[in-house]
Amino acid sequence: MLTLLFSCLVFSGCGKKQVTSTEPIPLPEHPRPDFSRTDWINLNGRWSFALDSLDVGAAREWFREGTPFPDTITVPFSWASPLSGIGRKDVHIAWYARDFEVPKTWDNRFVFLVIGASDFTTKVWVNGHEIGVHEGGYTPFEFEITEALFEKGANHLVIRVEDEPTPGRLVGKQVYGEAKGIWQTVYLEPRSELHLKMAHFSPDIDRKLVKMHLAFSAATGMNDEVSIAFADTSIAPVRKPLPPGQGEFTLTIPVPKPHLWNLDDPYLYNVDITLISEKAAIDTVHTYFGMRKIGAAYRPNSRDMYVTLNNKPVYLRMTLDQSYHPEGFCTFPSDEFMRGEIERAKTIGLNCLRIHIKTEMPRKLYWADRLGLLLMCDIPNINGEPTEYGRKNWEYTAFNQIERDYNHPSIFSWVLFNETWGLVTRIEKLPGEFVHEYMPETQAWVKSMYLTAKNADPTRLVEDNSPDQGRRWHVMTDINSWHAYLPGYRWAEYMDEVVRNTFPGSEWNFIGGNKQPDIPMMNSECGNVWGYKGGTGDVDISYEYHIMMNEYRRRPRISGFLFTEFHDVINEWNGYYRFDRSMKDFGLDELCPGMTVRDFHSDLYLIPGGDFKKIVAPGDTFSVPVTASFLSDTVPGELTVKTLFHGWNRFGDHREYSADSLTVRPVKYSVVKLPDVKLTAPKEECIAMFCTFLIDAKGDTLHRNFLPVRVLKSESPRRETIKGKAEIVRRMPNEFSKSEWSVKQKAIFDSLKVWGTGTGYFEYEFPWPKNLKADAVQEIEFIAELGARRIQGKDMGEDYVSQGIDNISAKGIDPGHNPNSYPMTDDKKHPSQVGITLNDTDSQAITLANDPADHRGNLSWLSQKEDDTLTEAGSYGYLVKVQFGGEALKKAAEEGTARVKLAVTGGTGSDGGLSVYGEQFGRYIIDPTVVFRLK
Repeated sequence: MLTLLFSCLVFSGCGKKQVTSTEPIPLPEHPRPDFSRTDWINLNGRWSFALDSLDVGAAREWFREGTPFPDTITVPFSWASPLSGIGRKDVHIAWYARDFEVPKTWDNRFVFLVIGASDFTTKVWVNGHEIGVHEGGYTPFEFEITEALFEKGANHLVIRVEDEPTPGRLVGKQVYGEAKGIWQTVYLEPRSELHLKMAHFSPDIDRKLVKMHLAFSAATGMNDEVSIAFADTSIAPVRKPLPPGQGEFTLTIPVPKPHLWNLDDPYLYNVDITLISEKAAIDTVHTYFGMRKIGAAYRPNSRDMYVTLNNKPVYLRMTLDQSYHPEGFCTFPSDEFMRGEIERAKTIGLNCLRIHIKTEMPRKLYWADRLGLLLMCDIPNINGEPTEYGRKNWEYTAFNQIERDYNHPSIFSWVLFNETWGLVTRIEKLPGEFVHEYMPETQAWVKSMYLTAKNADPTRLVEDNSPDQGRRWHVMTDINSWHAYLPGYRWAEYMDEVVRNTFPGSEWNFIGGNKQPDIPMMNSECGNVWGYKGGTGDVDISYEYHIMMNEYRRRPRISGFLFTEFHDVINEWNGYYRFDRSMKDFGLDELCPGMTVRDFHSDLYLIPGGDFKKIVAPGDTFSVPVTASFLSDTVPGELTVKTLFHGWNRFGDHREYSADSLTVRPVKYSVVKLPDVKLTAPKEECIAMFCTFLIDAKGDTLHRNFLPVRVLKSESPRRETIKGKAEIVRRMPNEFSKSEWSVKQKAIFDSLKVWGTGTGYFEYEFPWPKNLKADAVQEIEFIAELGARRIQGKDMGEDYVSQGIDNISAKGIDPGHNPNSYPMTDDKKHPSQVGITLNDTDSQAITLANDPADHRGNLSWLSQKEDDTLTEAGSYGYLVKVQFGGEALKKAAEEGTARVKLAVTGGTGSDGGLSVYGEQFGRYIIDPTVVFRLK
């Protein structure tokens, strides 16, 4: 069996010129751990390749051995993808060729060529003989090639694939990377004439049994048997005669002590199924299943329906998984990467991925099975209108996908259509005026497909359509789901509307006179990415995500959420992870000690406060409500809630103001109001965080959350005296006396923040306080919140386009092009070198490490207007404190003003620039400030 090395001959030209490679082949593992045989040969790796833009290959008989193919491609990567080595999206026909040998041990068996997926029309020749044609882009297919093989030596395999983007064919998010040509593993496999084609396991945990359904390649004979061996010895092996003349067989197997598959203990039963004929084993397939049950039931002590796993309600914490790779597109580069995808979801506390408009690679499904993660799995959608051709293609893919993936315990639901893509028909209402309608006959077809899917797979939930905000178009479904993309300030009102309209018999979210049954209601896409005019581009997701999570957890009738999305893609930069799967920095730990994004996804969840804009005056006593959301069947008998009230004052100094604790006794699946926490605001202005920590009896912190609190005077002093210690003078960011920038300069909301890009400076003048003698001053300290300022596409307007960089809607080159964007913090830094001088003396160099935006920019979020646009939301800088004395202090006294110049002296292109933040924007409540510190 070839698994580790690609050590075969790849022919270019007539077959005499050969390229031999011993490099590791991509994806060497068996692609179907849920249905595998011991004998197989992996054909991934280097193949000869030719693009056929003029479609002349068939007429010129390129399928003959000796045809010169000018290129090589790495299979199984789409020829549009970089990992293929080709990277061409503009050509829709291509040819593959390679030689292979069949082991002698395969004699007297039938040889099959299996292709995991190839988009769209795939035609195969072996040794010049046409073998067959397959249409469809997402599910596996095979050809029996035995008769075309040579008795000895190398065989020549040629494959032609045509993938014209034709209406009626199926598509996913092709803009993210097209699945052109072969995009899943190709392999050879020997089989007997009678062999196993399918083995489906339907577990019944209540009756402690599993129903097994087998399908064969041919009718069974008089002396055929089946033997079933379980790795788990608690299940007795089975050996039964097969009734003759049958193509299928069903039997029920007791599972006396079922080890249930769940998210914390994803136990799999490994099974070997052997066909026996005339007392000899002729075919053995390895597969597996999980003993688990998917259903729906009321949350205890409520009329709120939830999805259940093993009869227990599950609060679903989901994300939209576009399931694309920047280099491999639909195809992941390695098995380790696929395992990592599941681990990345679990690391941040999610319990489900929605695989979006893609038939997923089976090994990724396998890792979800192995590691314990639920999956919603979409069927690819029809490209265009629901024509007969489109419906035929959809049905073929949908039911082959359901058949292929039946045994994966991780899959809990099938999503047949997304946002009615491929279901609306263009109708001319008036001459020249067209509308798109979800026609009654299409609704009837979708309803029939729902029923057919339920019949094909009764072990899972089925959703007819995952509807968007403008098309609340369910017809028949097991899940009453909805999409919503909104600014943070709209979530509470919208969710109240959803809850108010959710009850059996309601027509909300349904079409065609259909009404809601008593089924789980949940969100199936949400976020702010399309909640603002024209979308957001790259923006801090954490602040509004925080608001959204709190609002979901207040409303237990909504049985789960599905955030858009798991990772960034080409034109959406709203993932927890970047497209390269690096983690974004949300800055939560600095606001609430120990907090990570995982705390937003806890079963046990505390919500401090009502809305997210708490403003109090210095010295005020106020109360903070706290809500506990314990949506789990596993809760400790007693928990401690600890609180911490801390913040940063007008000089950026950190202070802890108070701490307290109380004891709570949680109730399973409950959402309850805890006693209010009374707080006294400090007597100084600050930006503070009221933090809550949920702690168990062992001292482990189970959950963290916080509420930003702005302690604000009615009027902030521009000048201030600290008797005997200091004189203080402040300037707003836009109150500079001079400025000059090589690229661009701008003020945000007129005065709250200013920035310049390229090279240049801002200079501020702080008048020397009256009656202050120079010899009484020990030093002059400059305090400010400063950040780097990279050049962003949205800053450049038409000039930006002229630089040859396109808009995000076309190529996705610049995540900062959208007017609402401000690229979120990650590990790619954009530093600036800044020189700070006082009265042109004593230059002090500092490095501003980045141009960040994340939850630490609370003040930038608080300053946003509620007008469905964003202006540098979440952006912030670094606390900078620079001291001057000596000659600089003397010059300031002589001139009667302290002139502070902030000049960018290093950084080029996108790394040059400077932002100056004020007390209402950024992270700290600091305007550019000079402190005349007294001796």
